[in-house]
Amino acid sequence: MSAQAPLSPALSAFLRGIERRAFVFAQLQCGRDREALAAVGRAMRAFGAVSAATPLSGWPAGFWSLLLAQAELSDGDSTLPELAALSSGPRAALLLRLVAGLDFPHAAQVLGVGEPTYRFALQRALHQLGEAGISYAALGQLRERLHRQVKTLPEATVAELAEQRARVSRGEPEPAPPAPPPPVWLRRLPWVGLGLLALAFAATFWTPAEPLPPGGTETLPPELPAETPAPAAVAPVDADRVIHPDYAALAEAVDDTVSSDLAFHSWLAGSGALAAAPAAAAPLPTPVEGPADDVASFEALPAAQRTLLVPLAGAWPNLDPDTRRQVIAHAAHWLALDEPARQALRERIAAWDALPAAERARRRGTHAAWLSLRPDERVQVQAAAVAFAALPEAGRKPLQDAFAALPDDQRASWWLGPEVGAWFAPLQPLFAYVPEAQRPQLLEMLRGLSPEARADLALLARRLPADARETLRRDLLSAPPEAREALVRQRLGR
Repeated sequence: MSAQAPLSPALSAFLRGIERRAFVFAQLQCGRDREALAAVGRAMRAFGAVSAATPLSGWPAGFWSLLLAQAELSDGDSTLPELAALSSGPRAALLLRLVAGLDFPHAAQVLGVGEPTYRFALQRALHQLGEAGISYAALGQLRERLHRQVKTLPEATVAELAEQRARVSRGEPEPAPPAPPPPVWLRRLPWVGLGLLALAFAATFWTPAEPLPPGGTETLPPELPAETPAPAAVAPVDADRVIHPDYAALAEAVDDTVSSDLAFHSWLAGSGALAAAPAAAAPLPTPVEGPADDVASFEALPAAQRTLLVPLAGAWPNLDPDTRRQVIAHAAHWLALDEPARQALRERIAAWDALPAAERARRRGTHAAWLSLRPDERVQVQAAAVAFAALPEAGRKPLQDAFAALPDDQRASWWLGPEVGAWFAPLQPLFAYVPEAQRPQLLEMLRGLSPEARADLALLARRLPADARETLRRDLLSAPPEAREALVRQRLGR
């Protein structure tokens, strides 16, 4: 394996923070310490290239996706008695919760499936545990044991992980294995592993069991969910597309050329580095928006929407309101399209589903970053991308070199768009370990502060330890908007 460029300090710190959990996860999946260590090392090396095209918020899901792509993790038996009863697919679904600590949406993203499919995988794990006599209390105890295991790994294992990370950080090539090299097809297996893993998951899931409805929850037997009645009619072929988990992003036909290099194009638009840009960009598609009110009764939907959503008819009362609004929005959007637009969307969905799971996970991160921008910011970014593409090579390279020369934290800030990227880098410490669901609210709060208050807040955030930053975030979000700047000055002692 040829040498690669040394990793950035930010990426090295990320790998240091995740390597113990990654090793425990891999060891519990395959049951073999040496192979688990090797799988973690290969995932680290592969993630070095993936991270450069992924926003920071997408790093955890991207890394876990690459780790699960390693061939060892789709085979082998767990050494823990509680997990020995689980086949590899449901076991991985469970460990993404117990060891990786991911919520349902992010665990589904790691596996490259929709959240309902992930919940079904987790249901299979709980059914298999129940059949093996593992109670819910025992599962809670297992979770605590695994957390302790992550913190108390043997010193020799910790040292091996540190040395492996150091080699990756220095860009050193992977040491040659002592055994003869495997055949070419086997050496290529990790790169297509996610696709094979998806097949392995499907093989382990398709055993007789009642499916968990989207948005539903699962408890351990004997408290099994009530049987869900089958829908009364056969859904049309487009129903699968309308309830596709990535429908909203695919319906907007996100320009991968623009979104995959969003940080660079945002910098062009927001930093003034690009002297001139077109006055207008291509019009943005109408976003997929759901109804303001929940529709709790499936029969209350218009007939055309019921036809498209009939696969969810039996599960409809058990769906959470947000999920119901989301799929109603999908159906309404589909019905508003003409036939050429529907066919184009069918083709985009088919092309998306044909991508490897790791590539879908990477694009979800860039798509989510793009869709999080305000419409006017997307117009600015598209205009900058158009202007940049129109430059001659001699004009493009200096701009690319200037962006590449920025510190890592400044480049990462531009994933948030041309407005926020201009001032976000000093405030990054305030976002450390913030749950994903709270970040939009925190960002909106920061947008409302004056530039002077944001500068004071950046200075304050660097001075505070992690627990004090958490208190500061909570106090700022709970304070009235007009009182926030005074609160920052007070905490700063001004």
